[in-house]
Amino acid sequence: MRQRRFIHITGIVQGVGFRPFVYQLAIRHQLAGSVINDSEGVKIDVQGKLEELDVFISDLTLQAPPLSRIDQVAVWPRPLHQVTSFCIKQSKGRALTSVCLSPDQGICKECRADIADSASRYYRYPFTNCTHCGPRYTIVEALPYDRAVTGMRSFSLCQPCQQAYQNPLDRRYHAQPISCEHCGPSVRYVSGSGKVLAHQALAIDKTAKTLQRGGIVAIKGLGGFHLACNASNSDAVTRLRQIKRRQRKPFAIMVADGNAAKQLVWGEAKEWDMLHSQPSPIVLMKKKAVPQSYLAANVAPSVPYLGVILPYTPLHVLLLEHLDQAIVLTSANGSGMPIATEYDEVYDQFDGLIDGVLDHNRPIVQACDDSVVHFAGGKRRVLRMARGYAPYSQAGNGSEWPILAMGAQQKAAIGLSLAQQWILSPFIGDIDDLDTQHRYLDVIRHFESLYQVEPTQIICDRHPGYVSTQYAIERQQLASQAITLHQVQHHHAHVLAVMAEHKINQTVLGFAFDGTGWGDDGTVWGGEVLLSSSQHFERVFHLRPFRLLGGDRAIKSPARIVFAMLLECYSLNDIKRMELAVFKRWSESKMDNLFLLWQSGNSSPYTSSMGRLIDAWASLLGLVDSVDYEGECGLLLEQAALAATGSVAMEFHLTKTNMIDWQPLLDNALSLIAAAPSDLSSDTQSGTWSLLVTFLSRGLFEAIAHNIKMVAATFPAYPVVLSGGVFQNRVLLDLVYQQLSTLTNSIYCGETVPVNDGGIAAGQLWYATHEPERA
Repeated sequence: MRQRRFIHITGIVQGVGFRPFVYQLAIRHQLAGSVINDSEGVKIDVQGKLEELDVFISDLTLQAPPLSRIDQVAVWPRPLHQVTSFCIKQSKGRALTSVCLSPDQGICKECRADIADSASRYYRYPFTNCTHCGPRYTIVEALPYDRAVTGMRSFSLCQPCQQAYQNPLDRRYHAQPISCEHCGPSVRYVSGSGKVLAHQALAIDKTAKTLQRGGIVAIKGLGGFHLACNASNSDAVTRLRQIKRRQRKPFAIMVADGNAAKQLVWGEAKEWDMLHSQPSPIVLMKKKAVPQSYLAANVAPSVPYLGVILPYTPLHVLLLEHLDQAIVLTSANGSGMPIATEYDEVYDQFDGLIDGVLDHNRPIVQACDDSVVHFAGGKRRVLRMARGYAPYSQAGNGSEWPILAMGAQQKAAIGLSLAQQWILSPFIGDIDDLDTQHRYLDVIRHFESLYQVEPTQIICDRHPGYVSTQYAIERQQLASQAITLHQVQHHHAHVLAVMAEHKINQTVLGFAFDGTGWGDDGTVWGGEVLLSSSQHFERVFHLRPFRLLGGDRAIKSPARIVFAMLLECYSLNDIKRMELAVFKRWSESKMDNLFLLWQSGNSSPYTSSMGRLIDAWASLLGLVDSVDYEGECGLLLEQAALAATGSVAMEFHLTKTNMIDWQPLLDNALSLIAAAPSDLSSDTQSGTWSLLVTFLSRGLFEAIAHNIKMVAATFPAYPVVLSGGVFQNRVLLDLVYQQLSTLTNSIYCGETVPVNDGGIAAGQLWYATHEPERA
């Protein structure tokens, strides 16, 4: 018996080879009809024998293309009509756009084989791609995803590429970036002075030679330019640090393959899987002790991990074939600036500072940085969600009316909630400077344009100083139609972000540990335990507050935090008598002046921040004097903790006023420091002192993990949620999972959605799309 079905499929089903897959499946089952893309997804009108239809519908999900994600399959019966074959119809747009946008993907095995095959027409072509790999988000201008609305529209296909593009049996069928050396983009090498010196293969060869002799080259990738240098040349790395104004922050490296990576880092099986996965992120893995000829010591100084990435475009593959060493690969932007996407931006920022540019003429419609991941708590954790993972979308829990989430100030990303899904943008950056603010607004406009929406509700942080908050308020005031504005407390949003990723609708016990965030009591929060539902929270515990002496100056000079914590517990004279090494560069008058500042409280707000406590601990142990980059103190403590052969048993005290008191830890550490031989100090780095530093470093992380366990044990009915930048610490997260394994609480932490501020927009959307829970 013949029947007809109309099928609507939503999810990531465009730009991933879904239509040719449907076509081939229909031919296999001898079905007639058609398949079409539109801005609501993939729609199939198909008829044939009932038993074949049933298998066909089942196989749509069971055998779907590897890069697809099916959120929903809706099937309706239709009357039979006259049709004898199956075809793919031209895509069309609709007023309502609900399709999911695919992230860019690293080169697939088949395309890698093509560029290595001298018989292939894509042999050594640096822009080879198919429906299983290549650019997506970074070239899209509108939906549905078709070549005419991408950055490839100006490249007319040659006859062989056109044939492949139109052949449903070819894996390049409707691969929108398809091209070859006869019809597609090309590369060129431009000298540091702006002179074009080479094209195509010669340009790649010229780039390699410049890197080999110690030069610095800007390389255009999928979502922006990178700066590259020889990773074994310490002089080149030093020069790159000067250009980037990046004194100590670790650089990531690109190596040719996994075997080359194994010379430099240790990894578990899952870490190697992450490195070789198609999203091709930067993976933070444990460094090996290797000779300078393998890796310059100043690539990732004084930290336990090295960021490693494999070539993820044909251009990178071809370049690395010319090199026998790793290269440093870092985004081409000055400190605080957004990643450059055009040659002119590179030239303006780095004119006279670099030795060349490997440029190409495929436009980058939207910038997208590299994703960064690591393995902690037994799972992959995305620290920076960008190429390969973003845009991130999740089906369901959407809203009837469009909602825009503004995110935070640091590690900004925006969110959009639609009728069938919510979406999180790629990482944008810290929106402290004007250029990044422009990029931030451009991303908002781009997403609203893609999905053809004007938000009726905006969600932002409560911090009045955040640019994202100010933009939200301004937009509401200037809107031609009424827009509802809601503000969500920062740490509540952190917890909600984890709830959003894991679709948790019940009340949870949320640990929100980060650097700083605007608190509801006018202080700076950051060490909060929140009993959280989707719209409400109760602050059940918080870290004992201490002052940030001089505000942001204390964040850069954490000895000020140590001093402020000591003043909460001891008199000024007592502190002077301690003669702590952390204050050895301070004059007595400086100490007196800071004491007066502490007393007055001027520009010195109280904070309950666990992140700032970690900074103070690193300073007390002599690991850092001035902070060069966010998270440096935590990384230095991790380095010390990983070297520890034991630890100092320490515990926070939970007070009757619901404070997590850190004074017992501080008293313990001070007594051990005082008992050390009198000739020992943090700058001698003697064996005894180094041993004490490792024990106290691990002791702090164990104490934090044990405190989480003790609090969780008092709330056994609630799942535990871990969020905030402090939980990027791999040693800490591993310890927390170990400690909580003995409890009945289930435990959740961000996996794809970052636990840092990059996930705040997801939490804001979760708040906006849920009704208050009823008892």
